[in-house]
Amino acid sequence: MKLTHLALVLMAALVGITGYLAWEGQQAARGQKEELEFMRKQLEAREAAKPVKPASSFAPINTEPVISPTTATSTPAPIAEPVASPVMPAKVPAAALTALQKQVLGMPTVAVVTEVERDQGFVVVNAGKNKRFIKGQKFDVRRSDGVVGRVTISDVIEEAESVADIDASVALPGAQIEVGDELILPVTK
Repeated sequence: MKLTHLALVLMAALVGITGYLAWEGQQAARGQKEELEFMRKQLEAREAAKPVKPASSFAPINTEPVISPTTATSTPAPIAEPVASPVMPAKVPAAALTALQKQVLGMPTVAVVTEVERDQGFVVVNAGKNKRFIKGQKFDVRRSDGVVGRVTISDVIEEAESVADIDASVALPGAQIEVGDELILPVTK
């Protein structure tokens, strides 16, 4: 009898500990979601505080000859010479892509950067558990036909959202990761 009572007590203790650990994990995940939401609101507030660029005041130039009404009635109108259209620069043929650029362009997009926090050294991307992201995965960041940096997944928050740390050792001089940049698998050189 005593052995069965001991087994029941141990089983109840294990169930209690497991329940507590599950609850603690849920609390940690909730805290991370709240922190991410807070950072989103801060970013939105910063974006809203930025001054709005004025609309361009560019207006097309009228290239047709102007004939005043006084000259048109008193003397015969001179024959207007055809106006030459503005000279457009000749199209420069695109430079041939290097093998590395072709490889970068050929890589499928895994995710897209949706937020950048340079001060804190991380980005938020639009993929997570749905793409089976796990902590520690490394991805190159592509813009056009070049790689502008590398990130490492630090936290898979939601089904379609993850946080990735910016790898400062791979950053290119003068290039910064921006919203809209694409994550691709690391490129082999």
